Amino acid sequence: MKRIVCPLLILCIFLSCKSKNGDSDQDTTANGRLDQSQALLHQFKPLINGVWVKKDYIKKVKKSKSPLEAVERGTGITIMYIDTAQLKGDSISVPAIINNHEGMDVTLRFQAGKNTTTIELGGDELSYKVKNGDTTLIIYHYNPKTKETATAQYIKAMQTMPSGGLADGMNYMINQAILSGIYEGTDAAGKKVNARFYDNGKVSGLPGLTTYFVQNDLIADPEHSHDEIIFNLNAPGQKVYSFIINKKTLSLYDNAEQIKSNKPSYSLKKKRD
Repeated sequence: MKRIVCPLLILCIFLSCKSKNGDSDQDTTANGRLDQSQALLHQFKPLINGVWVKKDYIKKVKKSKSPLEAVERGTGITIMYIDTAQLKGDSISVPAIINNHEGMDVTLRFQAGKNTTTIELGGDELSYKVKNGDTTLIIYHYNPKTKETATAQYIKAMQTMPSGGLADGMNYMINQAILSGIYEGTDAAGKKVNARFYDNGKVSGLPGLTTYFVQNDLIADPEHSHDEIIFNLNAPGQKVYSFIINKKTLSLYDNAEQIKSNKPSYSLKKKRD
């Protein structure tokens, strides 16, 4: 007596085996991604925490002593804060400021970019380099229209988010680069003045003025013809001066006409540290 094998039974066995093999492949792929994510986290985590500012922008501000002169380099992400303690799954939400103007969050994922030396940062990729113990972060931006990749480098400004918000990190770096220090000079009436500008935006020695902010949000407001300092920003006695730094001398002017006449409201020379 011949044994009859049901075709339907054969089909069920075949599909069952195929399903098991498919699940196994998917599990292997998922485990591979998890292993890769953990390896990248282990590689990047010790190096990327902190507040990072765009290197070329700060370098130009420091050299020219003018945020206005550096405005073309203040594009894209100008400052960002990475805190790996905020990791969820394989991702971190990174607060950033674009063009020194607009705040936004960018997702940093510990997944390999186009190669194993980069990880995903929004639509861009993040890498790093270490030289003489100093870490520099690098963002790679690919332009699908031109088929070109642009890079931007970032240096650490501080370890944690400033209490006043991310923009204070940029203000701190600009203050430190061009203004912070002790000054001696005179006001428009020839009265002697001894002033001090601090990294954190505090100022002393200028009557009625306690804080200062060097205007750096210039891409969104391109009408500026001169660099500006705003004293007592959003507080009683707010005062705006145009300024010029020539070597170690800081000149504050009430308006552009005063600059043309070369008669500053304050002429202050920085003392040696």
